[in-house]
Amino acid sequence: MSKVSRAVPVFLLFAFAVVAGAFRLRAYDLFWHLATGRWILENRAVPRIDPLRFTSESAGWIDHAWLFQLLLRFIEQVAGLNGLVFFRMSAVIALAAILLRALRRAGAPAAGAVLVAALAILGARPRLMMRPELATVIALPALLALLQWFRRTRSHRPLVGAAMLVVLWANFHPGVLVAPVVAGAFLFGCNLPGGAKPRRVGWSNVILVPALLAAAVLLNPFGWGLYQVPSRIGRALEGLPVVNPEWQRAWEAPQPALILGVVGILALVAYTFARTRRIDPATGLTTLVLAGLAVSGVRHQGLFFLGSAFLAAEALADLQKDETEPKIFFRRWGSALAAATCLLAALWCLWPPPSGPLRPRQGPYSSGLGVQPGRFPVKAVDAIRQWPEVGHLYNDVAFGGYLLWRLYPPRQVFLDGRNEVNPSLLREVALSRSDSRSWSALLERYGVDGALVRYDDRLRKVLIPGPEGEPAVTYHTTNALLFPRNRFALVYWDDLAMFFVRRTPERSDRLASEEYRYVHPEDRQVTLQAAALDPVVLERALNEINRRLAEDPGCQRALSLREDLEAMQRERI
Repeated sequence: MSKVSRAVPVFLLFAFAVVAGAFRLRAYDLFWHLATGRWILENRAVPRIDPLRFTSESAGWIDHAWLFQLLLRFIEQVAGLNGLVFFRMSAVIALAAILLRALRRAGAPAAGAVLVAALAILGARPRLMMRPELATVIALPALLALLQWFRRTRSHRPLVGAAMLVVLWANFHPGVLVAPVVAGAFLFGCNLPGGAKPRRVGWSNVILVPALLAAAVLLNPFGWGLYQVPSRIGRALEGLPVVNPEWQRAWEAPQPALILGVVGILALVAYTFARTRRIDPATGLTTLVLAGLAVSGVRHQGLFFLGSAFLAAEALADLQKDETEPKIFFRRWGSALAAATCLLAALWCLWPPPSGPLRPRQGPYSSGLGVQPGRFPVKAVDAIRQWPEVGHLYNDVAFGGYLLWRLYPPRQVFLDGRNEVNPSLLREVALSRSDSRSWSALLERYGVDGALVRYDDRLRKVLIPGPEGEPAVTYHTTNALLFPRNRFALVYWDDLAMFFVRRTPERSDRLASEEYRYVHPEDRQVTLQAAALDPVVLERALNEINRRLAEDPGCQRALSLREDLEAMQRERI
């Protein structure tokens, strides 16, 4: 095989890594991480009491990602939001390099190492967000590479490197808690029979090395508190009537990528064992641990793909020693197969199918720089700036981080993506949304003076008193019920969000000119019904729609409503 034919798959692997990381910023949590990094720099301290929510009631906060937040803030200051995309691209390139080097050192053929690395990155791509989890995606294969080095050489240098890696990792993301478990599984497997050759590391290391890494985890500002983070998040989400897709278990939602990955690695291991009567217990146990973690939650599946790559490399290394036809086939066509896999993976990232089994479960990512269009309330926040006298705002959790990035300080938020901070509030919000009295009491208790919300077009049944005492049934959308017109005025809306302010006598003059009184873009049917009953309402609703389109000509909700209202107007004529 020529040097050129060997180099092409490697080049395409790194080209695929660039494509895999080159998508616009879309993580809702990114912006509260940026806001926290700004707070840390300004206050020269790591927050221990939540400063970001007006609802936190001085709740304690284990800011387990403080070092990642500082890094993000530094990149933002130097290179802006585009710099964050370039940083993620660099991180994915580094991931490809770590995997390729480690898999080759395990004995996998060059083409096989490229093929496995590409599939591992593809499986982990849904987790390549600009979030602290990115540190875990890089650190886990780096830790496995160091353990592999230790098994091969018995040198203590990789153990020192592993301890230093864990210390850094512990200040970036609580995913570091898997490090002692993964190390224990790997080293325990090293002392079991079944590999290509004896690679025992001593039973004392099975205990001492995980203990060393567990102690290294404690070198963070919160010490032992970092070990409490997963249980705190779990308790916060337990029993909520809403579903957090990231924490769904494999049996609660279909996970075709995980199933495909498990089937693929099992098939490779079974085929290898049938031909060689060997299986590597160290990487096998590690993969088993990570598979169990992946089954427990969608967010852990990337770790399975990255960890199982090491088991695949050991299997390919064993097959490399097998002088049979499959080896000859791979020697002839391996480079072409690896190159084709990298190309197809890159094409899938750039142009994913909109439907079918290959459709991305998390939705298509938008390739390019900057922020993904239509995901964050950019114009709505501009509108909020025009109402500086409005006090505390209720906000959907998805908007909390962006509000903090744009408006904090001084404006705090009602909710953001930190589930473990004041978890009782999550339950209170979820329960009170179905009870108007409880909801009103909640808003009053926190002094809510306005709201920034996403659309919820689902209709909810409402009983209203009838003329003869019999209740009449009507239907309204969620936000029409939560922020009724008699108490809240709609002053801005676009295709992503609605901005309400509380109705007060002091605002009556301004609301007379800026409120959308006859159009509710979410409660569409009620808007159309009112316009159908009264020609004056129809005319005024059209005027409000035209005002909105004058400011935002591309607003699809406004265009659709105007089409229906104009058709209604033509029918009257």
